[in-house]
Amino acid sequence: MPLSLSDGEKNPQVLTFKSTLPSGEEVVFRPIEAVDVKLLTEFLEGLSEQTRDFYILDSYDSAKAQEFCDAINKYDKLRFVAINTSTKKVVALVEYSFDIPEGDTKRFLGYGITLNSKTDCRMGPCIADDYQKKGVGSVLFPHIVDIARKFNKERIILWGGVFEDNKKAITFYSKNGFKKVGSFKGTKDASTLDMMREV
Repeated sequence: MPLSLSDGEKNPQVLTFKSTLPSGEEVVFRPIEAVDVKLLTEFLEGLSEQTRDFYILDSYDSAKAQEFCDAINKYDKLRFVAINTSTKKVVALVEYSFDIPEGDTKRFLGYGITLNSKTDCRMGPCIADDYQKKGVGSVLFPHIVDIARKFNKERIILWGGVFEDNKKAITFYSKNGFKKVGSFKGTKDASTLDMMREV
């Protein structure tokens, strides 16, 4: 029986994972909670301009953190944080969307791919600057896939795609089973790749 968003809110333990980073630091990867506003604010405010160029939000402040927490179990979104168990700092934020917007549906049809919100989801990760290039994504990725599987999803697409000039991200996604399916002009008119992975 697939999970629902309300199942995750009622019993977050079914979506909570403990992992050890290559550095030896331990992290807990879990759904965000209503009390996470301060943690999320520190994470968002600490993102560099370069990271913000790739992880695009309309703001990186307490208002956005509050918005994320207020949205728990209200829309089609599910957000996770990876928290360092020692420092209690957020080292990564991962967002899922279980609805497929019309723009994505039309764009993928142009590639000959029919998306379905029952079997497909969108995913977008962001890693804190201090933890980039330290294997965090590789440690978390099996959990990211497992979560999609628990919600009965069969494919994951990248939320908003990935900029073609973000070579490190493209290499990471390719290494973790994503395939390029097409390209489009994305945010700031930048050349952007659509990538998809089977769960």
